[in-house]
Amino acid sequence: MNLIVYHGSDNIIDKPKHNGGRNFSDFGLGFYITTNIDMAKDWASRKKDRPAYVNKYLFNTEGIKSLTFDLDINWILFIAYNRGLILNKELKELLQEKYKNLNEYDIIVGPTVDDRMFDTLNMFFSNTITLEHCLQSLNSMDLDIQYNVKSSEGINALLHIKKIELDDIDKEYYASEIKAKKDIMNKKMKFIRQKYGKIGKYFDEIEEVDISG
Repeated sequence: MNLIVYHGSDNIIDKPKHNGGRNFSDFGLGFYITTNIDMAKDWASRKKDRPAYVNKYLFNTEGIKSLTFDLDINWILFIAYNRGLILNKELKELLQEKYKNLNEYDIIVGPTVDDRMFDTLNMFFSNTITLEHCLQSLNSMDLDIQYNVKSSEGINALLHIKKIELDDIDKEYYASEIKAKKDIMNKKMKFIRQKYGKIGKYFDEIEEVDISG
C-alpha cells in the first residue's frame, strides 16, 4: 500500500534520517510525517523568521512493521515517558520494560500533540485534572495522526516527491487558524470541566492503573 505523506520543516529534506529529531519528542527520536498536509503546513510555519517547506513523500508501507496507539492511557503514558515526565521510579521501570522492544517496529502511529493538547496533558501531568477529565478533553478535539519513522527500513520506504514552499501569507493564515482552534477549545473545556470535574484518578495515582496490555 502506498501513502502520500508530508513533513513540515524550515528545510528541504529529500534524505530524511530515522535517528534524527529532537530529544523528548512525543514518540521519541525519529522522522515525523503525516497524511494531513495542513498539519505539515502548521509544522512548517512554527518559525516565523525561517523559510517554511512542506516535503511530500510516497510511503510504501508493504512489509513495514507498525505500532499504533489509540487515544487512551497507554498513549498518554508513552508520551510522558518519551518527554521525561515520569518521576515515579516503579512506573518508570514498568514502562521501560514495556517499551524495551520498540526497535522491532519501523513506525509508530498515533495522535499528535499540538499546543492545545499539550496544555491539557500538562494539567494532567501536574495533577491539576484527572485522567477521565483529560481523556474527555482530548476526545473533544479534532485530532491529527502522526507517524514516527524509527528504522532505516522505514526511511528507505519513503520517496521524496516534491517540496512546497510556503509564503508569509500562508504562515500568517496557519498562525490564525491555531489561535481560532485554541479559542474554541477553551470554550469546550469549560463544559467538560463542569461535567467531569474531579472524576477519576490523578497522574500521581496512575501506578494503580493496569497498563500491562
